[in-house]
Amino acid sequence: MKIARLGKIITIWFAICALAFLSAGVISNCPVNAGGGIALSGSFSSQTFEIPQGSSVSAPSVDVVVFNNLDDAIGIRMSAQAPVGVTVNLSESEFNLESGSQKAISISVKVTTDAAPGNYSISITAEAYKEGVQGIQLLGSARQTAPLQVLGESGTVSVQAISPDGTPVIATIRLFKQIGSNKYEFAYSETGILNAIVSPGSYVAEGYVGGQLLDEKSFDIAAGETKTIELTVGTIYFEQFDILEYSNKDTGKFAFAEMVYTVKNVYEQVENAVVLLEVKRDGASLEQKQIGSFSPLVVGSVGQSYQYTPLDGWISGDYSFKLILKINNEIYTSSTEKQIDVTGGGHSNTGNDSNIPLIVGIVCAVVILLAIASFMIYRSRKAKHIHSETKKKGTRRE
Repeated sequence: MKIARLGKIITIWFAICALAFLSAGVISNCPVNAGGGIALSGSFSSQTFEIPQGSSVSAPSVDVVVFNNLDDAIGIRMSAQAPVGVTVNLSESEFNLESGSQKAISISVKVTTDAAPGNYSISITAEAYKEGVQGIQLLGSARQTAPLQVLGESGTVSVQAISPDGTPVIATIRLFKQIGSNKYEFAYSETGILNAIVSPGSYVAEGYVGGQLLDEKSFDIAAGETKTIELTVGTIYFEQFDILEYSNKDTGKFAFAEMVYTVKNVYEQVENAVVLLEVKRDGASLEQKQIGSFSPLVVGSVGQSYQYTPLDGWISGDYSFKLILKINNEIYTSSTEKQIDVTGGGHSNTGNDSNIPLIVGIVCAVVILLAIASFMIYRSRKAKHIHSETKKKGTRRE
């Protein structure tokens, strides 16, 4: 009997908690009123896609922008329509959009090697919806189309970014196709190297560092032709970047990583430059911190080093490191990414594993408190029952 009452009390406690959570869910899903509509803009509909078999067009400037002109937040579903052998990829296909806000979606178009040459059209559709108590409500859609010409002939172009002394450097390369007086972006790279299969015609290759256009070259390419283009862009760049690994002699565990790097300036003195270290573990961002500075950064090569240990200690995993150079507080260039595999991590103050004892402790404490509360309620009710029975017995004796 006691066990049954105790179980009933605990059941009531959990029912109250569940009711609270359900109430919160009901409140958050109350229907809302909406008005207005959605709209699309961006460069997609103004593009002229001339793509040879086995090639693609992919660049950040090729996009659609979705506008939410409704009174409330809505969900957006994006879809694409294309002929057989053509794939239109969207950077995002479903997302939420707040009232009065907008979102740019990057577009890339890929043509397979067996796609039939010819003239086509491709389109992008954005569909707005809202979830309510009665299910999903469709609110309207907007659409953009663009012409596509699939070509059976092609050429090959290779673009390389170099410093004034001929050293390959990290830079942004943009390749445009020139059609009449208009330029349409065909390919894009942030590595300093761009290779593309292109349709015959006129092109412009542009090289950027720190968002500034430093060199450009125009050229023509014919069917079956291969061209190599060099863009001189890097006046300041990372000439060297290496990582030296050190372990603790006593424990054999990983101790620290030493960043060894050289910055080369081939043009003119810069008054203020800083070096940032960007760290990731297993692909997830870990931290970004300043590890060096130059006041001034003179013409020539200058080297520095930095001994790095994560703030929370080493945890076994794949670490990646990249250097970022800022000039006058603006990002100018970056290094290639280096990786190390830490299999015998050193000390670790925090992390996913270190939270387990804390979580277990909290759960245990909650369970104990619930048990104590339930027991106290049970004792109180039992005392009232005994008092009532005693009072009844006393009345009967009188």
